[in-house]
Amino acid sequence: MAGVVCAAASVASISNGAASAQTSVETSSQVAFDGSAEALVAWSKQPTAGDDLNDLYAFLHAASPWHQFPLWNLWGEQTPYTPDKERDFAAPRLVKREKDERFDVDRLWIESPAMRRVVQVQVQYPRDRITPAPMLYLLDGVSAPVQSGWLRKGDVQGALAHEHVTAIMPVEAGGTNYTDWNETDPYLGRSMWETVLIDELPGVLESSEAGIPFNGQRYIGGLSMGGSAAVRLANLHPDRFAGAFSVSGCYSSVNTTGRELFNLAARSMGGNPDLMWGRDITPQRIRNDVVANPAGIASMPTYIYSADGQAGPSDVESARTEGIDELFGNIVLEKMVNRCTHELEDSLNAKGLGNGNVTFDYHTGGVHAWSYYKQQLPVAWANVTKGAYTY
Repeated sequence: MAGVVCAAASVASISNGAASAQTSVETSSQVAFDGSAEALVAWSKQPTAGDDLNDLYAFLHAASPWHQFPLWNLWGEQTPYTPDKERDFAAPRLVKREKDERFDVDRLWIESPAMRRVVQVQVQYPRDRITPAPMLYLLDGVSAPVQSGWLRKGDVQGALAHEHVTAIMPVEAGGTNYTDWNETDPYLGRSMWETVLIDELPGVLESSEAGIPFNGQRYIGGLSMGGSAAVRLANLHPDRFAGAFSVSGCYSSVNTTGRELFNLAARSMGGNPDLMWGRDITPQRIRNDVVANPAGIASMPTYIYSADGQAGPSDVESARTEGIDELFGNIVLEKMVNRCTHELEDSLNAKGLGNGNVTFDYHTGGVHAWSYYKQQLPVAWANVTKGAYTY
């Protein structure tokens, strides 16, 4: 218990320092910023930082009235898809296609019986629009707004410019973990993303009506919340995918750190994670636990990346613009996913499934930020396809 209390005190102290530093930045006090940044960088290099965070979450799960870290709504907005607007559809159906207003991609509107609303996806085509190509379902991070982060920050257009692949980017999935929720969240709305991604979108996008030449091979990948989901969905449905990748994700919905990261994804967008798979270790949580049973991903090429959460000079420079609290959060999140990634690798080896299909890529130095995600997209794609679709 002493270790847990120390961990909680340490995190609270750093968080308070970060808040003070942000105030100082706003008042142009460079001395205060530099001091706080230096303290954060030093903490990020502590070898026990990930364990301390895990101890803190375990304590909160067991002893707090919330049974989770009580994070407030950081980025969420009330869904426009409230229950009073839900509609019944007979079957998934493509109802509209337009050029995107911002990027050189198409935006498709698809009626979803599972979501009881029209779901939007952004579609980036290969240079060769005639020859059938694989489809890559590319999942966004926690905010997952109407414009995919892969287009806004992830350089997907540059990364796949010489790849014969159609990228499918679902949008408006913020905080949902791309899963089927037990109950509709009054703030996030209805979430049945597993059903959409596995059962509804493929039938529509691969149909002749969609007009997208398809070679029969599906891949799935993502970053952070989307990376966790990509590996989880591939593991649950290995017959649907030829390969999967994750950049900075978590893979256990039961183990302390992974469970808390899934909670944080919903909380940070204003949702209630208890409505997702239940508060405790429920059958739904167990079903979605890749660490407990990783046989699905062991059957296909899978690439999993994590940095160690140690902040460097470039991360500090970014914090001068984005805020010292952003740096603190990016360190904490990458410490969490690094622990999650080691748990998955340990499980594969312990179960005799470390057969070479799953590649783990650990980097010394790096935090939870788009500058790292965009670097890993072409690496991840090349790893799971072995260059099979490069022009």
